[in-house]
Amino acid sequence: MKYTLEQNAISSLTIAIENFKKIYYRSEQYSESEIDEATKICLIFLENSIELLLKAILVVNDPTSIYEEPNSRRIRNAQSKVDDSHKLEDILISEGNFKTITYAETVKKYNRLYHNSIKVSTVLSRLGERRNAITHFGLDTSSKYDELIIEIINVFDVIYNYLYPQLAELSDIGRYFVSDDLIVDTIHGTKFLFDDDYVYNNIIDFLDELVYEGSHEFVCKARVANPNTNMQFFHEMLCKSINDKKFSRLISKYNVIFSFDTVDFMNNWMSFEIHQEEDFCDSVLSRYSYFFNVTAFCGECGIIYFVVDHNENKIFIYDDEAIWPEPDEPEPDYMWKNDCDNGLCKKYNLSKRNILLAFEQIFKRNCQSTDD
Repeated sequence: MKYTLEQNAISSLTIAIENFKKIYYRSEQYSESEIDEATKICLIFLENSIELLLKAILVVNDPTSIYEEPNSRRIRNAQSKVDDSHKLEDILISEGNFKTITYAETVKKYNRLYHNSIKVSTVLSRLGERRNAITHFGLDTSSKYDELIIEIINVFDVIYNYLYPQLAELSDIGRYFVSDDLIVDTIHGTKFLFDDDYVYNNIIDFLDELVYEGSHEFVCKARVANPNTNMQFFHEMLCKSINDKKFSRLISKYNVIFSFDTVDFMNNWMSFEIHQEEDFCDSVLSRYSYFFNVTAFCGECGIIYFVVDHNENKIFIYDDEAIWPEPDEPEPDYMWKNDCDNGLCKKYNLSKRNILLAFEQIFKRNCQSTDD
């Protein structure tokens, strides 16, 4: 069995995904012990795949960047054998007896070169900690199993929204990240796009479905049920605000028809319609960030009206235009806090009064739009 660095990475990622499907979709055919085993295998191989994928990306820019002693005689000798058919890393793999940088150093080097993202650093570092724990002592997830699943989803999010552009360009495995026809490429040959359970067989559609909307209900139910997230507190506050007489007076003041298109508080999925004049309507949609634990309320084009930071029980009300990233785009670190520093929004304590203030700002901004 001989793998290139890239092939080894995609093999580990495939094993991680297949075991994640067992624990995420929770087929009744698996026992609890099999689910536990699948969780362990998923974490081990997901961490291994991330390390190898990052190293495969790093060597594209600098073939010696993943080694502890990049100027050693052994590496210089291997460099003399590099040609169109043999990469430096593959020569060293075949010869053995060399050391690459650690997982932690690989994450730091990659993130520093491509993103400088707190999210990338935190998510991938946490994965390393989980892998070390489960291989040495095991994990007690009896009360926090859903949060472990969310951590894994965040790793897939990083692959999908941060690593993907570089992965698609890798020579040995790039096709596995772009193949999305009815017949798709996998490391075990071509397969139909869907398996017998209508789960995607290819990587890109699996990640797209999981990150874009497939995991939203699972994550939000888990977070609302977790008192440490403060999401239930916000939902209760929002309900009280909308049912308050002051909210009715706001609607009359701005001549607004306000309706609930979809309100599912337990899933943190909220949608409101605002009608002003016969030819104008705007939908206000909630968008929840798994990693940052914030809910943004945006117009149809992604224009941010206000953001609720559940960790701090703060509300950021926007005066000027800013766009919330789509689920298939990287998330800027603490965007709402930076926008506040730059004068695009103002920060308030989360209260019924300030939620009403946030909706009044929405009505004002929509009034300005109709006047323009």
